[in-house]
Amino acid sequence: MHKKKKVIIIAGIIIAVVLIAVAVLFLFLRSGSTSSGEAAAYVSSVKEITSQGSAGMINRFTGVVEPQETLDIEKSSEKTVKEILVNEGDSVTVGTPLFSYDTDEINLKLSQAQLDLEGFVNEINSLYTQIASLEKEKRSAPADEQLSYTTQIQEKQNDVRRAEYNKKSKEVEIEQIKKSLNNATVTCEIEGVVKSINQNGEVDNMTGNQLPFMTILATGNYRIKGKINETNAWTINEGAPVIIRSRIDETATWTGTITKIDFENQITNNNNYYYMDGGNGEQSTNYPFYIELATSSGLMLGQHVFIELDNGQTEEKEGLWLTESYLVTEDNDTYVWVKNDKDRLEKRSVQIGDYDSDLMEYQILSGLNDTDCIAWPTGILKEGMPCIVSSVSDMIQRNMEAEMNQNIDDGSMDGMDNAGDMGDMNGMDEAGDMGGMDGDMGNMDDAGDMSGMDSAGDMNNIDGNGSMDAGGTSDGSDISVEENK
Repeated sequence: MHKKKKVIIIAGIIIAVVLIAVAVLFLFLRSGSTSSGEAAAYVSSVKEITSQGSAGMINRFTGVVEPQETLDIEKSSEKTVKEILVNEGDSVTVGTPLFSYDTDEINLKLSQAQLDLEGFVNEINSLYTQIASLEKEKRSAPADEQLSYTTQIQEKQNDVRRAEYNKKSKEVEIEQIKKSLNNATVTCEIEGVVKSINQNGEVDNMTGNQLPFMTILATGNYRIKGKINETNAWTINEGAPVIIRSRIDETATWTGTITKIDFENQITNNNNYYYMDGGNGEQSTNYPFYIELATSSGLMLGQHVFIELDNGQTEEKEGLWLTESYLVTEDNDTYVWVKNDKDRLEKRSVQIGDYDSDLMEYQILSGLNDTDCIAWPTGILKEGMPCIVSSVSDMIQRNMEAEMNQNIDDGSMDGMDNAGDMGDMNGMDEAGDMGGMDGDMGNMDDAGDMSGMDSAGDMNNIDGNGSMDAGGTSDGSDISVEENK
């Protein structure tokens, strides 16, 4: 036969190797072991833990710096904008012309209104002339005509009152038109920056309401707009003090007070609040809240920041203070899990002092210093375990996962069952994937036969000559691959 590529054979070998590597990697990562396979404990430096406050577990929320005041300018629905005099991003001051209306149409309305007013005045004068003539005729009229003259005079007087009302209404209209003409150019009322210009009548995607024609952001005093999720909205209150941290330099902080939690304007999207683990990623509702700053010096408009409740974590306290969750009390002895000088885990007794109930921290009087590395206590920790130094969040997560995995299956791969959870790699069954891979990777024998992938799969019976016989495809078609002869 002509030369054919051994693509299917090579692909099968690659798949087998990859599956073995995935299984080994899964076992390694799940066990939290060292390279020697020995179960390890993850630790972090005391200095890193204490610098994060409450073991880095303080709730943080994302926020953005925005102006204290926003000016929304609506255009008149009865006028046509002739010219826009600014662009988005322009700086403006009080009195800066923003846009102007078409005055030709306004002048036409004014001329027509003035003509109408003149007509009402002429009508009133004519009615008064008619009333005077009727009264004169009435004085010389016979007695049987007096009632008729009286009725005519009263009708004319009613017409005068109606015309007087129309005259006053038209005078008010003329004043409004003149005022509109004088205000044909709209000017800015605050000092700020032009944020947006809505020339096309766009609407808010969330509310469906039409957006303002122009929005001006005030410069000067800033405030912080944060977002809090419905699942932890109870953790903050109006009037609560907060600390604002720069996302670039966490030592740069500002203080403020929560002035409003806006539960009336919901924002539905993925969680935007920030925990040490980055949030749970579930779909839920966010609410905006606002912070009045003690000072905004050093902040920039649009800057993104972190927000956390002020529990005194920035106050300087004498000595070493450690979150109580790292301390274990047993038989009137308080100890921590510490990495010793041999990089092994050991229990070390510590002497504790005062307790900070706000931060849930104990003062450590002796037995520990900030250069030590300690572990988050879990039930799997044992003295003598090798230690791996990691970040605080990774240390907590790794140790908790290791404990959870041990509780599930005591550290083996036997616990995953018919739900498709990689049972002992004995072939994922009814609900699983990868059916048909047994313990010896499909009986690849001395002759090179790899026959473990059965009739439900591909690549059935690849023999030492490189031949794959009938039945090698799931649809029953034949594929034959041979060595180069």
